[in-house]
Amino acid sequence: MNSKLVQDEINYWSVLVYYQEKSKQTNSNKVSVSSEEELSEEEKIIYNKLKDWRFEKSKELDQPPYIIFHNTHLMSIAKFKPYNLRDLEQISGLGESKIKRYGTEIIEVLANA
Repeated sequence: MNSKLVQDEINYWSVLVYYQEKSKQTNSNKVSVSSEEELSEEEKIIYNKLKDWRFEKSKELDQPPYIIFHNTHLMSIAKFKPYNLRDLEQISGLGESKIKRYGTEIIEVLANA
């Protein structure tokens, strides 16, 4: 920012403001998996158990499975293997409401996998 008093017939301040557009911040520290190819064999087994849980949950709630969790979310959970609800916050795309609604069940599936 630059400012200057301009003295003329009528004195006034001239102010020049420079700005730089804010870059989009990404949550690069959050876990995100976009393809099954990124999973090990063990992680694929966990992923399939999570898909089975999601399918049963979708029938119970009468909702399509993707409304509960997308495949990418389940793959990321299988890769990261969270131990508690706080760990689930590290998964890209999982918000507070999904964690509150399904977090405990996800942790149970992982514990039994």
